[in-house]
Amino acid sequence: MAYILMRVKTPASGVTKQGEIFAQGKLPKLPDFVKRTHTFVYVDEGINSFSLFEVPDDKLFEGMKAVNQRCTGYFTIPGITFKVNPLMEAKDALALVGM
Repeated sequence: MAYILMRVKTPASGVTKQGEIFAQGKLPKLPDFVKRTHTFVYVDEGINSFSLFEVPDDKLFEGMKAVNQRCTGYFTIPGITFKVNPLMEAKDALALVGM
């Protein structure tokens, strides 16, 4: 299984608009193979959220595209930023340092 982390920062002035966009259900849909497992939110000069997605290893690239596409639904909010990153479990990352 592969993992994708989506981080979104929304300024306080855009939080209501973000909620409206989300509630309308008009964001690009995620494919069935992209499963959101957790979403965490905290307040710090606005709203920060982290969403963790699971995707099959062979669908990582397609999953990354889908999660990024979903974020574009918020482009009308001034000051919003997002990052979408693939994640590795520690056991898999050890191979990067020859272990």
